[in-house]
Amino acid sequence: MEKQIPEEKAQILVAVDLGSNSFHLGIARVIDGVIQPMHKVKQRVQLAENSDSKGNLSAEAMERGLACLTEFSQRLSQMHFHDIRIVATYALRSAPNRKEFIRKARKILGYPIEVIPGKEEARLIYAGVSQNQQIDNTTLVIDIGGGSTELIIGEGQTPHEMESLSMGCVSYQSRFFENGQLSHKRMKKAILTAEQQIEMLQQRYLNHQFEAAIGCSGTIKAIASIINHDDLSRSIHLEQLEQLKDAILEHDNVDTLPFPELAELRRKVLPSGLAILIACFRQLNIEQMQFSDDALREGVLSEMADGKLHHNIQAHTISYLQHRYQLDNLHSRQIHESAVNLYRQFDSKKKRLKPWLDYAANLHEIGLQINYRSIHKHGEYIINNINLPGFNLEEQQLLAFLIRWHRKKLTDCEPPLFEMLELDELWPLLISLRLSVIMHLGRRHHIPLPKLKQTGEQEITLSLDEELAQSELFIADLELEQEHLSEIGWRLNWQ
Repeated sequence: MEKQIPEEKAQILVAVDLGSNSFHLGIARVIDGVIQPMHKVKQRVQLAENSDSKGNLSAEAMERGLACLTEFSQRLSQMHFHDIRIVATYALRSAPNRKEFIRKARKILGYPIEVIPGKEEARLIYAGVSQNQQIDNTTLVIDIGGGSTELIIGEGQTPHEMESLSMGCVSYQSRFFENGQLSHKRMKKAILTAEQQIEMLQQRYLNHQFEAAIGCSGTIKAIASIINHDDLSRSIHLEQLEQLKDAILEHDNVDTLPFPELAELRRKVLPSGLAILIACFRQLNIEQMQFSDDALREGVLSEMADGKLHHNIQAHTISYLQHRYQLDNLHSRQIHESAVNLYRQFDSKKKRLKPWLDYAANLHEIGLQINYRSIHKHGEYIINNINLPGFNLEEQQLLAFLIRWHRKKLTDCEPPLFEMLELDELWPLLISLRLSVIMHLGRRHHIPLPKLKQTGEQEITLSLDEELAQSELFIADLELEQEHLSEIGWRLNWQ
C-alpha cells in the first residue's frame, strides 16, 4: 500500500497573475520541496483593451478585471492556504490610473498587489519555465502577453539576458487591427513595427548563439494548436506561421476566421499575436520553437515554495550593485548597524521592514558614480532606472525614496502612496537612516551611539554620550537635522 504523506506537511500556495490579456489563478501544494499543481484557472479579461493614448485603463476593462477577481476571491474564501502572492504586469505597470484599480482589487482580494517591472516579469517567467523542464543548452524563451513581450536567454535555471518589449497581442490588436479588421497592409505594418522593437536587442541576443527556443504564452499556445492540429508537443516553424498568416488574410475580419476551437477573445487577438511571433522568428533567426505551459504563475509559485529564495535574490541584487558601483562596504555596514540600532528604539518599529535599512544603507552612496554633488538625487535616478531582480515596482520606489531623502532638506519630500507600508511606518525608517548617516559623516565609525526615545507621536529625543555632547561639529549637524525633520512634522531633541 502506498505510504500517505501527512496533510500537515503539505504547504498550500496561491499565485495570482494579473496579465494584460488574461488573469491567472494557480494553486499548488509543496511537499518536501516538490511543487504539485492542484488547480489552475484562467480568464481572459483583456485589461489593456481600449486604453487611452496615455495608457489609462478603460472603465469597461476595469469592470471585467474586478468581476474576475471577485470570482477568484470566492474560490479562495472556500479554502485554506499558507501563502499568497499577487503580481500585476504590463497593463497595470503602464497605466497612470492603476492605483484606482489596485485599490478596488485589494478590497476584493484582501491581499497586497505587486506591480512588477518588465525585467522582473521576464525573470519570473524564466523561473517558471526552467523549474518545470530541463534546459540543458542555451535557450531563448518568449512570452507574448497582452501588453508586452518578454524575451529571455538562459541556461539551466540561470537567465543571462532579459528584456520586456512594449508590444502585446491586445495592444497591437487595438493599434493595427481595430474592430477586427484584417488586410495585408495592416499585417505588414504590425510585423514591421514589432521587428523594429526587436532590432534593438537583435545582435546582443544572436551573439549568445542559443540552440533552442521555447514559447510559453496563451497566444503561442493558440497558434501552436492551430498549425499542429492540437498536438502541442510538435515544434513551430516559420513556414507554418507564414502559411497561417496567409490563411488569416483571406478574411476581412476576425469574426469570420474559421477556428471554432478558439474562444472569441482569443480569436480577436490571434492576428496581432501572430504578427509579433513572426517578427521574433524573422529577427532572431529562430529555426523551431517548442511550447511550454509554464510561465509567470509557475515562477511565482517556485519562489514562494522556497521561503528564502526571494530574499536571497534581493540580497544578491544589492551585493551585485555594491560591486558594480564600487561602493564602500565597510561604511555601508556601519550605517546599517547604527540605523537598525536606532530603528529598534522607535515605538512603531516593524520587524518586516528592517531589511530596507540594509538595502538603503548599502546603496545610499550609489549616486557617487555620477557626482558627489546631489549624490542623493543621482542615487534616486539610478535606482529608479536600473534593473533590480527580485524587487517589484513598489519596492523599487521605496528604495529610491529612502536613498533620495537620506540627506539634506526635506522641504519637497512627498512620499508616494505605498501598499506595503503606511506613512507612520515609513518615517521611522527614513529618520533612522538619516541620523545614522549624520553620525558617520566623514567616515566617523568609532563613536558611542546615542539612545533614542520616542517622546511623542512625531517626536524623538536622543541621549548623547559626553563625547558627542561636546562635539561642536556633531551638535551643529543635529541642529541642521532638527530643521530638516521639522519640514515633515517631526521634532528632534537631544540631551
